[in-house]
Amino acid sequence: EKTRYDTSLGLLTKKFIRLLNESPDGVVDLNRAAEVLEVQKRRIYDITNVLEGIQLIRKKSKNHIQWMGTGIFEDTAMMVKQQMLRGELAELARTERTLDQLMQDCAVQIRQMADNETNQRYPCSSFSYASFLSTLAYVTYQDLRAISSFQEQTVIAVKAPPETQLEVPDFSQENFQLHLKSTNGPIEVYLCPEEITD
Repeated sequence: EKTRYDTSLGLLTKKFIRLLNESPDGVVDLNRAAEVLEVQKRRIYDITNVLEGIQLIRKKSKNHIQWMGTGIFEDTAMMVKQQMLRGELAELARTERTLDQLMQDCAVQIRQMADNETNQRYPCSSFSYASFLSTLAYVTYQDLRAISSFQEQTVIAVKAPPETQLEVPDFSQENFQLHLKSTNGPIEVYLCPEEITD
């Protein structure tokens, strides 16, 4: 014997929606629905009247209705799209990890070059290393300030085209001049602040 739940309008509606979902064009024959669901046709009309009232279905002919809402027939397509997006997201995450690793490697190499006794004789080495780093990847002020050898120093980031010439004509601790010259395009120079505000 069927329980009250088995004969409820809510369960019957779910079964009716499943029939709509199984229909390739969203059209259902109400006579067939009554047979398949083993209910009187007036119970099917109870469902269709509500669905038609909220404009989720429309009468296509005397005994045929068609789904007009969205979502019910897009489940498979939506799942495929979500899978593709998850794959793209995973690939972007892998790329981000690779870039982060490359930036860490660059920072280590820059630190090693700055700590090298031979390079310390050249006072402009920090500037050229920062410029070199900015050509490799997107670099923020925080990235530059995170390099220990740049702390408590004036840090300038230079974005310049290839073959830019850099000269330090006269170096003294009080008066430091840096000359940049390019024939291949504009040169951008950024002073990296000591304290970064978000």
